[in-house]
Amino acid sequence: VTSGIPSIIFGLAGALIFIPFINGITGHTGGSIFSGSLTLAIMLLPTIVKTVEESIKVVPASLSQASLALGASKVQTIFKVTLPNSLPGILSATLLSIGRIIGESAALIFSMGAVIGDNVSLLDGQASLAVHIWTCLQGESPQYGSACAISIIILAVVLLLSLLIKLLSYQLEKKKGKR
Repeated sequence: VTSGIPSIIFGLAGALIFIPFINGITGHTGGSIFSGSLTLAIMLLPTIVKTVEESIKVVPASLSQASLALGASKVQTIFKVTLPNSLPGILSATLLSIGRIIGESAALIFSMGAVIGDNVSLLDGQASLAVHIWTCLQGESPQYGSACAISIIILAVVLLLSLLIKLLSYQLEKKKGKR
């Protein structure tokens, strides 16, 4: 249900829920990396849960039944049969969510802020790379070079994540075939 909600709504919810909660505990003011992280975690949780659920459903029931028939407990079957066979899908869900996080801006503007600075602290406001691109293009003299460089960095990281997903899936499938 929540996977169809626009990310800006999650950002507003993060600003209304996480920022006051964290600031009440720590005494800091404004958004922080921690509140932004919590907002993104809540935003991506439905996607990860659904993908992991589908990955587990794809594991043939005959494997689990065979494990149980050979005397393994349910816990042993889960950890020795089900999870190893669903690992490629679980890793894909995780890495694809990381790729989505890298390009996220709307939710982070509200929950983390748009502070450009060198002082990195979990409790201080910062800017994500996508938000940093936006700030580079504001003002009377936009910094197109910086914006392009950051865009290339985002593109390279997402490309590397995609290649990593392919490589891990290939290695896990190859390993599974050797059993």
